Amino acid sequence: MNRGDKQRILFAVFMLSVFLAWITFRLCELHLGNYSGKIESRNFQQELVALRGTIYDCNGTQNPLAISLPGRLVFVDPKMVNAKHDKLVIAERLAKALNLDVDAILLDLNRTDSRFIRLAVSTDDAVFDLIADKKTMSGVGAQPQTIRSYPQGRRMAHVVGFINAEAIGSAGIEQSHHADMIGTSGFISGEVNANRVEIFGRRTQNVPPVHGASVHLTLDNNIQYFVERGLREALETSGGDAAWAVVQRVATGEILAMISLPDYDPNQYNRENELVKRNSAIGVNYEPGSTMKSMIVAAALNERIITPSTIIDAESGMWVYAGKILNDHVRGLVDVATVIKKSSNIGAAKIALMLGNKRMEAYLRGFGFGRKLGIDLPGEENGILSPSKKWAMISPTRIAIGQGVAVTSVQMLNAYCTIANGGHLMQPYVVKQVVSSSGETLYQGKPRMIGRPIRPETAATMRQLLTGVTELGGTARRAAVENYTIAGKTGTAQMSVPGGYSSTDYWASFVGFCPAETPEFGMIIVIQRPRQIHTGGAVAAPAFGRIAEEIAHYLEIPADNMAVP
Repeated sequence: MNRGDKQRILFAVFMLSVFLAWITFRLCELHLGNYSGKIESRNFQQELVALRGTIYDCNGTQNPLAISLPGRLVFVDPKMVNAKHDKLVIAERLAKALNLDVDAILLDLNRTDSRFIRLAVSTDDAVFDLIADKKTMSGVGAQPQTIRSYPQGRRMAHVVGFINAEAIGSAGIEQSHHADMIGTSGFISGEVNANRVEIFGRRTQNVPPVHGASVHLTLDNNIQYFVERGLREALETSGGDAAWAVVQRVATGEILAMISLPDYDPNQYNRENELVKRNSAIGVNYEPGSTMKSMIVAAALNERIITPSTIIDAESGMWVYAGKILNDHVRGLVDVATVIKKSSNIGAAKIALMLGNKRMEAYLRGFGFGRKLGIDLPGEENGILSPSKKWAMISPTRIAIGQGVAVTSVQMLNAYCTIANGGHLMQPYVVKQVVSSSGETLYQGKPRMIGRPIRPETAATMRQLLTGVTELGGTARRAAVENYTIAGKTGTAQMSVPGGYSSTDYWASFVGFCPAETPEFGMIIVIQRPRQIHTGGAVAAPAFGRIAEEIAHYLEIPADNMAVP
């Protein structure tokens, strides 16, 4: 055996010895080493996101107003980008899949200040498949997240509300019933293999999520459409800058429609300012004007101070009291029925003085003014009604005609529905029921009487008086509806400005109910700053008539007046 053969044999033996030594070391390491940390790293836990509850109108589940869809939040972790991967390719593929800007994504991939950069939320499984392709994609991840969608868009936006970027209800029902609708997340846990794929046979826990409860509203999608369309037309025709309307079922207090214009799309809530997102129907205090006269007359009738035939002197259309002049388009001796029908300022003011301050305040508060009614929506205002002990000498004569007092439209509508409902003051509400994901009823909305300011016979008399307003010679002839008697009252109120009242800016309104003798629903329409023509009878009453006719037919209310209009 020559020297070269011996060297090759020795080298082979050496290499074999090294190999055997390495094998021995690895066996010892595997059997004797501490692998608790590494074994734990093979464990995994994944959250199962609960879907937020759905919001429906009153017609079952056929008209979802807010729904949640399972999706994934796609994010970038720049530190996890594989050096072998081309960042431009990653950015281009993501931009195409998510409909985003390539350059913006490329900038995110090169950032060093964050390891979690949000890109977009997607429901497309193809996006997840793209992210899972580790051959060309890295530094991109996804986590479960629900997507809130509002299929009806602007419809009922101020009632439904929206959720913010943190998935927290921030307005309307989304806010007031956030706790009911969020649900409880579940999770799964177990082990994954070396490629981070779950080993299903080693799953240790599987806790399914409990999806959020659904909220069913009293609002009717069809009635909402009628009112919304009619109110938009009235706002455009009048040239006003805002308008709102509410429809309420007389006997129960259920709100059937609620609209504020301008409105917004809750799918893109962050594009509008806070004033647009405010629910003006419950969140704006405005001076009501002549619609307040009915409350004063009702109080005096209930106290038996007057009757419909009591004569009031409207003077010559001008009356001086407490050093101030009160003008009136009604002149001479008129009865109380005419005070309502023709909306006499002087007549209402003199009746207020007959009542006296304390009784007048008590009745106004009894009708629900100066306090929240407790409607189940966030953002309700109190209105403004000062204590009578703080009134000036002139105050009762001005409050009687709707000046120096402020109300919300829900308060004023509810007061007229009280007259329509035989003197029973009902609490308005918008939530019909809350139902859990398992079908259990968690909450059931019910009619609730919160006051009784006048007797049934007084209410019946007032219904007759208010019917005259929409008849020949009344201030709201254009609110009349063919085959139905309408009871209601116009309101034209100057907007307050520093030092007095504006001569150009008004609130024009009409509030009433249908049919007059057996009322089913009440409605109020308020238009802010109408131009040119600004009276409630010319601006709001026609819209009331058109909308009321559609609602009456939709609800199949029997006609109560077959006379030709």
